[in-house]
Amino acid sequence: MQTTTLPTKKNNLLANQDQIQRQIFIGGCSRSGTTLLGAMIGSHPDIICSPESQFKSDFLRRLWPQTDNLDTNAILNSLTKHWRFKLWELPESIEELASLTTEDSFASILNSLSLAYAKRHGKPNPTAWVDHTPENISYARSLLDIFPNAKFIHIIRDGRAVAASILPLDWGPNSIIKAARWWMRMTSFGLAAEADLGADRIMQVRYESLVLDPEPTIQQICQFLEIDYDESMLDAVGFIPPSYTNRQHKLVGLKPKPSMATRWQERLTQREIEIFEHQTRNFLHHLGYDLMYDLQAKGPSFIEVQLGKLKELYRGEFSNKLKWLVRSYPLWLTRDFYTFAKFSDTNN
Repeated sequence: MQTTTLPTKKNNLLANQDQIQRQIFIGGCSRSGTTLLGAMIGSHPDIICSPESQFKSDFLRRLWPQTDNLDTNAILNSLTKHWRFKLWELPESIEELASLTTEDSFASILNSLSLAYAKRHGKPNPTAWVDHTPENISYARSLLDIFPNAKFIHIIRDGRAVAASILPLDWGPNSIIKAARWWMRMTSFGLAAEADLGADRIMQVRYESLVLDPEPTIQQICQFLEIDYDESMLDAVGFIPPSYTNRQHKLVGLKPKPSMATRWQERLTQREIEIFEHQTRNFLHHLGYDLMYDLQAKGPSFIEVQLGKLKELYRGEFSNKLKWLVRSYPLWLTRDFYTFAKFSDTNN
């Protein structure tokens, strides 16, 4: 494959002045408020919040453990063909992206992409990059290895609210039984990261605190991140969703409202709530959430289990994949889409 020749690197001392110096990785179970928090922090005049970047974990797995002294030319040529990166809607050429890359490392390449995105959206000199990809929390240690000064925020949301949010979508769990297990699994990644990284590197934030008491919550986050608090952060307008995710990000750009914390009580049936509490046992209670049924919750019957399996089979293997392909048009018309695309619970 023919590749584009990189321009000569700028003097590192001079180039590093243009490089983003700080990285803020938000993560947690999907539909827990990672995008809302990213939009709030990204509203700060000196911080850029990019679209989700699932592509970085794909490349980390391919490159690991060699993340320095890379063939930057080859990496950029390959990365810019990844359909997930195309969602960033950056028209910059390889040469323009390369001019922002100051070192032959994967960290510098990612910084260059976020800087290009910042320049494209009117923030030419951001001091920090916010990445709100939910799976960040699953790869926190690996990300810290390439970004030693990075800080992480693990956002947790009531699992019943997560289930109410994700079940209607064309990706992720399709039954309340699977949603309960999926939420516990994804939240456990974040709890493990908290135990590993320590309080100086990772902070836990509750979605409910973010929507019920946004100002003091954001002020605490700013203190942890060692950045100045700015009132504009309460407007939550610091993220522009790509067209691909507009449907699932309808609330982006709106100030958080207290009602967002309890909408799940209307969206889930009483039986779905009971089954969720039965499946998660004391997990909700361990996280400080009040239970409606507690130990009186009755598990799913044989018929309910089979109906759940049918939902997963029909929606997961047929209906959702068809919707996903339609939503992904015209990306799937390109060969690169088939090279990188994967059907999985985390595709969104």
